[in-house]
Amino acid sequence: MLVIKALEESSHVCVMLTGDAPLTALSVAQEVGIAQHAPEKALILNVTESGGLEWCPAVTSSGSTSPGKVFEPLELEELSKAHDLIFTGKSLEEALRSSDSVCQHLHAARIFARLSPSQKELIINSVRASQNVYALMCGDGGNDVGALKEADVGLALLSGFGAINAGDSKPKDEVQDAEKALQDQREEGAVKAKESSKKAQEEFARKKADLMSKQQQWVEEEMAARRERGEDTGMMGQFSAMKTVMGRLKDEIQKEQAEIQKKHGNAFAAGAAKWAGELEGMEETPMVQPGDASTAAPFTTRAASIGACVDTIRQGRCTLLSAVQQMQIMMLESMIAAYTMSTMTVDGTRPSEAQMMASGTLLSVASIAFSFARPVDRMHRVRPLSSVFHPSLFISMIGQLAIHLGCMVYIASLAKVVMGPEEVQAVIDFEKERDKHIAGLDESTFDDWNWFMSVPFRPNLLNTCCWLVESSQQISVMFVNYKGRPWMKGLLENQPLFLSLFGCIALVGVCAWGLVPQLNELLGLLIVPAELRLTVMATLSVSLIGSFVWDRLMCAIFAPHIFRVAIEEAKATKIGDFAPLLTTIGYIVGGVAVLYIGNPLVLGGIWWIWRKRKQQQAAATVATS
Repeated sequence: MLVIKALEESSHVCVMLTGDAPLTALSVAQEVGIAQHAPEKALILNVTESGGLEWCPAVTSSGSTSPGKVFEPLELEELSKAHDLIFTGKSLEEALRSSDSVCQHLHAARIFARLSPSQKELIINSVRASQNVYALMCGDGGNDVGALKEADVGLALLSGFGAINAGDSKPKDEVQDAEKALQDQREEGAVKAKESSKKAQEEFARKKADLMSKQQQWVEEEMAARRERGEDTGMMGQFSAMKTVMGRLKDEIQKEQAEIQKKHGNAFAAGAAKWAGELEGMEETPMVQPGDASTAAPFTTRAASIGACVDTIRQGRCTLLSAVQQMQIMMLESMIAAYTMSTMTVDGTRPSEAQMMASGTLLSVASIAFSFARPVDRMHRVRPLSSVFHPSLFISMIGQLAIHLGCMVYIASLAKVVMGPEEVQAVIDFEKERDKHIAGLDESTFDDWNWFMSVPFRPNLLNTCCWLVESSQQISVMFVNYKGRPWMKGLLENQPLFLSLFGCIALVGVCAWGLVPQLNELLGLLIVPAELRLTVMATLSVSLIGSFVWDRLMCAIFAPHIFRVAIEEAKATKIGDFAPLLTTIGYIVGGVAVLYIGNPLVLGGIWWIWRKRKQQQAAATVATS
């Protein structure tokens, strides 16, 4: 019942498709919460003797012969507001033959009984075609295979667990928060499953020890039997007897484990602890029988409960949103990188190997951190956008690209003005001679792990500004296009992504101001002149803020329902939500401080790298002079 209520709270309609009798189906639907009204108000569609269709009470008192209500397809939705409507397989086929409009209103019925496998498949296809909705089908047997394959999402359940999905302690109307109650129920079930599994392990250990104690007796019995048959009882005969006894022991242990698995099947199927530690060396271990439905369903849950529907929807939405966002980010970053490379190449410069490795490494860390996205604990009534070509996303990408490229063109032109024609020409001349410089390097230079530091490179303002702008824009692309809640964890909750992005931002600021000259020297970057520094940082801010505002504006215009949800989630953010992130930052800063201040080996390593770098620079200067 908690699962049904949780699905209904997130605007998912739950329908029952079964081959059972109508009254049995109604009873189960009442127990699990699919039925919306009292049993006395349930109506079943019957086929009259004349071949017509009429609604009759599903539960009738003895001797009642009141005439039924004539079936009208257009009245289905209105009738469902006061009654639970029940279709049988026979009446459904008659209704579909009588009118084409039945499909348009078939979703109003909640209970379908006495269905054949093909009729279950027919219902799913009819509702999907008429309502333009998606279908998730649960089943545990071979009669559900057709419907599972036709549904958009097929979920196979374990079979043979009775009313595991029914019997909640509270009535449906008394449950205030179905998903929280469902989580509490799962935790309680996990505790019980663990206790049951522990008992199963102890019982198995006792029976296994009892069987092992009989091993010597079985060997003696086998040797006596061999003597009676006149077979060899010498050394080879004893080995043969031992082999026979071990086979018998293995069979007996497997028989006992099968009995225990049957006895404690629920705990095992719910994911309780395995018996692998007790069965080392055995060729076969207890396996959960997934049921016939698993042959056709793309998803199979080991828990014999429809509660997996909630998990499937939450995880599916998280996966969908993550895939769409990664496509956006990949497209934008690729276009920004390509344009930056072409801009510098046209003006005779290029990024250094160290720059490309630094930016690539940092953004790779952020990309890996993106994969830490996890679904939220609750479903939401609003569904995420499912295509990158939705106007909200596609027009947003075009606008973001225009903003980023406009900022890049402005900064590149400004840097060339500050450099002056003579410096620009000097860079062009150096790049023309660069291949000769590389050819003049000793081959042993390329054997070192840091060979790329020996490649000749002329730092210049155009290269510095373009690299800073490109790095910041790629950061802003991730920052703007990562939209977490209410479908997956937000940016504050994805700490690896948050820290990696702001680490990149800090690197750009440090390099622009030249706070660590050795870092600028290592990357081949100049310190941005004071008259240009604020302009560069302002342009970077415009690139970030402008793309953010444009993206949210397109969302508000073309997907207002998504925009309203984003506003609600932003308002729900509290100061306490920053606490885990600040704690992590504190641990990182403290660890780095202890490592840097208290470990002389680190200081020695930094000094050695700096000295090695100076020696390589001196050698390169001598080689080029």
